[in-house]
Amino acid sequence: MLSALTAMLLCATPAHALPDDFKFNLEGYYRTRAKVFADGLLGSKKVRFYGDQNGDARMFVQRLRLQPELNFEDRAKFIMQADLLDDVVWGDNESLSSTALFAEGPSNTGTGGVAQAPFKLNRAWMEFKLPVGLVRVGRQPSNWGMGLLANAGDGFDDTFGENHGGSTYDRAIFATKPIAIIQTIAGKDPADIPLYLALGVDRLVEDPLTQYYGYNCSTSGTDGSPIVQGDANYDPRCDPDGDGYHTVSHGYEADRTDSNRGSAWWADQTDDVWEMVYALIYKGEGVELAGSKADLTAGAYIVNRKQKETASNIWISDLYLKFLWRGLYFEGEGVHIQGQTYAITLPGALNADQSGVLDASTNLDKALYKKANIWGYVARAGYKKELYSLVMEHGYASGDDNPGDANFTGRPLHPDYNVGLLIYEEVLAYVTAATWTDSASGLWSNGGVYNSRYIYPQATWSPMDNWHITGAWLMAWPDKPDGSRILCAADDKVSCASVDATAKTIGWEADLAIKHRFHEHVLFSLEAGYARTTDRLPYESVGLAYTTKDGKAVGNFFTLQSRIAYQF
Repeated sequence: MLSALTAMLLCATPAHALPDDFKFNLEGYYRTRAKVFADGLLGSKKVRFYGDQNGDARMFVQRLRLQPELNFEDRAKFIMQADLLDDVVWGDNESLSSTALFAEGPSNTGTGGVAQAPFKLNRAWMEFKLPVGLVRVGRQPSNWGMGLLANAGDGFDDTFGENHGGSTYDRAIFATKPIAIIQTIAGKDPADIPLYLALGVDRLVEDPLTQYYGYNCSTSGTDGSPIVQGDANYDPRCDPDGDGYHTVSHGYEADRTDSNRGSAWWADQTDDVWEMVYALIYKGEGVELAGSKADLTAGAYIVNRKQKETASNIWISDLYLKFLWRGLYFEGEGVHIQGQTYAITLPGALNADQSGVLDASTNLDKALYKKANIWGYVARAGYKKELYSLVMEHGYASGDDNPGDANFTGRPLHPDYNVGLLIYEEVLAYVTAATWTDSASGLWSNGGVYNSRYIYPQATWSPMDNWHITGAWLMAWPDKPDGSRILCAADDKVSCASVDATAKTIGWEADLAIKHRFHEHVLFSLEAGYARTTDRLPYESVGLAYTTKDGKAVGNFFTLQSRIAYQF
């Protein structure tokens, strides 16, 4: 499937002018999804994917997405995207009616139990053509390759499950065909070579509402006495008035309100987070290869993210390849994130051994220092025909066995790259949220592939037009168990405080989906999944249901889900 970035690049090619007027177009969808989660195939005791919920979980959720477009002669466009009733649960869940039995008007409550804004304007951007390419400016979606890193979260592109978030950036980006420009400058007729180059800049943060300090201040020592000048832990930054003792107290960061900001907070450059984006992609469709047509897409996506006050300088490299010829299919994407930062102040991610020790080059507390070295990839290979397809998928997201040291090596794949219905989407999402808690929500998996490698063979049969039946089987192994979210076993090559697991795998999962499109616009899906997880998971500490077999904890999870959507 053509990515949003590739689609933008393709728009950079010359096109026949449309009539000299505006055209209005509206795209989007309304979808509702029914979900049942149970402990075991028949359901029973305690699932607890959602806080303190007990027993089977049953719910309906919905979303209306609208994307209007104003198009002038196909040369200049303005596009917006808004979500209404975004993953709102059916029914009145805020006691709008004085008696629940007499409820009629539904509320706007999300699955987290918090009232949602009925209207969310997520994106708004413009794009216009230049003689040498295309420019896109504004709050826009970002998608690259298979969506492991940048995933727009649009439409219904997942074999199982739904898109819930999506990558959105405040971005200005320019796309062009570099070979055509060079040939034009050289006085030659430009050849239609589908090689595209994009250069962009993202402004991620102008000023965070949380004040970054990079060091701790306390007005008293461990014995309760004031910290005065001459004490070993006296810090002049904690004595801004020069009174000779600490007069301010704060952690590495402190929340503040708009009134606490300076009058020109938006103009300050030191706390800005921004990034440069570079992309080069070849999009070959219908390429002649050994007497047959082949499709070949290959490209590189490079991002350099910086923040001055946290001495952050991160490089992200993402390579993508897709090939289809005579039914033979291969697609792969690999991501590497590297660099240094002092910006991660989340609880559990601080290096306590270095607390209070300053880095002379940055004047920041070494407890915050992180050197990123994160890897992730997915590869698919198989055979695709109109009647059926057979695909083997293998993926990996590097883990971090010690989030509190200076090496930051764990990051999940994008949560809208869905692998199955249960192990990643629900079970590990629940475990990471329960163990990291709200104060460290930046380390949750949110349903993405987390700290593991997996295999995921899939088979699809299309017995009739617009009917597809897909079966898949997932097996996952831990990468670097940390003893909290994924428990350690005796033969793991990591240092754990305790060895609590015996299994080599996290577990396995079987999924089945039946999908049909009728009346051209209506999409129906019926999906089921059963997962059996091992003693690698901390069932007891997070409240997940489990049974005991041969003295070992085992989880049994079942889900039945159905979606119906109108896409326009």
